[in-house]
Amino acid sequence: MTIVNHQERKHARLSASRADRFMACPGSAALEDTMPYEKSGEAAAIGTHIHELGEMLLNGTHSYDEIKASGVEAEHLDMAQDYTNFVNNLVENPRKRLIEVNVDEGLKSLHQSLGGTADAVLTEANTLHVIDLKTGRIPVSAKDNKQLLVYALGVARKLKAPADITVKMHIFQPRTGHSVAEISGNDLISFGHELKAAAELANTPGAPIVPGSSQCQWCRAKSICPALREKVTNAARQIFDVSNDITPDMIEDAKLAGSWSDAVIEAAKKQLTDKPESINGWYMKTGKRSKFWRNEALVWEALKDNSKAFELKSPAAILKAKIDISMDMIGEVIGASVLTKSKSEE
Repeated sequence: MTIVNHQERKHARLSASRADRFMACPGSAALEDTMPYEKSGEAAAIGTHIHELGEMLLNGTHSYDEIKASGVEAEHLDMAQDYTNFVNNLVENPRKRLIEVNVDEGLKSLHQSLGGTADAVLTEANTLHVIDLKTGRIPVSAKDNKQLLVYALGVARKLKAPADITVKMHIFQPRTGHSVAEISGNDLISFGHELKAAAELANTPGAPIVPGSSQCQWCRAKSICPALREKVTNAARQIFDVSNDITPDMIEDAKLAGSWSDAVIEAAKKQLTDKPESINGWYMKTGKRSKFWRNEALVWEALKDNSKAFELKSPAAILKAKIDISMDMIGEVIGASVLTKSKSEE
């Protein structure tokens, strides 16, 4: 079975998924350009895989049963099917039904660095539906969502939609539900002017770097960002009086400080993993080993006549008690390595 591969796609420098970032912090694009390429993490890879499965189901290239027979993770396939059902049931007899819509054509006339791919598009009468699939566990709102607005703008321009059109932007999350926001064609045109100005500024040498909890959250360059470092340092110098009420600025500064410190720690872990002795006094300590039952039902069937085993429960406790059990029933995992300070440096 041939599976579509979204990871092989080329992404625009100012892709729709980065819009929330570069529109709030124009200098982030250039700073991220200096960061080495990193392979997507596990969560992102799973999300991409579910998108691929959804595309196959929506296009009808493979059935649910065919994909299931290939050995795909059942939960991932079910999420893709839920997404497929949502798209198919959203509009009865749509005039157009487009899957994985490249919107570069509609955006390049605003700026060559803009681009993106909308997951699904449906049209009816005077309404355009733009759908984005999210696979995370944290709900994402469609309201004022810059990524969705860029998709909607690109689709509207690509399809040469009239200015009096209504655009409904949907985020479907199999794990959390559905969010929708609406915008008029004229307001979308106004957003296009904002997007063009932001793209021009982001491509200007020396574009301003503007730290903020939202735009910094997923920025790949926050560990090396001079503006973020300065803001966090200045915030740390402020005297915190617990007798006073917490202000919005204090919360913003605290979130930024946490975001920056997390990024520095992750960068240090990667550096020490690649070059073990590159940071004086610090090393990556191997994670703890832990045992688990490969199949609990088989274990308790094997031990059903041993009351002591039922009290001990865990593989480690049962082995320590020298209760006879097949080692084939026990698996072992090694936990994540931990950034650790050398004792000589403490």
